[in-house]
Amino acid sequence: MVTSMDAFALPAILDITRAKELRGHMVERLNCGAVLVDASAVDRVSTPCIQVLLAAARSADGAGTPFRIANASEALRAALADLGLQAEFENWMV
Repeated sequence: MVTSMDAFALPAILDITRAKELRGHMVERLNCGAVLVDASAVDRVSTPCIQVLLAAARSADGAGTPFRIANASEALRAALADLGLQAEFENWMV
């Protein structure tokens, strides 16, 4: 079971320049097993970073690995709604 100590905290700014770094973190986490992402600090998020999170979540699902996004900030929730992806992420949000 994933504990809060295992959570990967997203930074406040997830712009396009952070997408590659985020991808690396997600791949590393997925290779270790269950993934818990703390999204409470996110103030700004770009579409490429949402794409990285979506790809990581889908990869985890395909591998039967738990993937959860906890404490999603209002900025993240608004970005998902703007892109029409809130339903897609619904199963991964806690």
